[in-house]
Amino acid sequence: MKIMFLPILFVTAFAACRRDDPGMPSPQAKKITGKWNIITVTVIPRDSTGKAINDGTVYTEPSYYYFQFNTNFTWVENLAPDVTPIGESGTYRLHGDTAFTLVNEHVPSQPEECKIVTLTDTTFVFSHQRPTLYNGITPGFLEYVFKLRK
Repeated sequence: MKIMFLPILFVTAFAACRRDDPGMPSPQAKKITGKWNIITVTVIPRDSTGKAINDGTVYTEPSYYYFQFNTNFTWVENLAPDVTPIGESGTYRLHGDTAFTLVNEHVPSQPEECKIVTLTDTTFVFSHQRPTLYNGITPGFLEYVFKLRK
């Protein structure tokens, strides 16, 4: 009994000492955290193969539009001029330095897979695509490129 107890204790002790502690944010998670003002959103139409149909349209956003990414991996998108956030919210998961997933709390079954184009201490550019039908018939995608600043 004593011989069997020691190996189990040894394995349990090392299993509790994981190197990838989920409580410690990664350097990328530290960079993404904070309030990011939405400067522009570029919408690029793409055909069904992913090829850009044109250069897209750039929309300059009001100064009160922002994303807030929190250290507990929640996010809020505010689209209202007052202090109360009106928009979307949910959770996010980072996938290394190149991508993340936004999960909207109102539509959790449809997560948004996003690509990180640029992420520095002051600039954050990311994109995601949504399927569409051009003229109600021809399949394609709309790529949304968000340019954010702290």
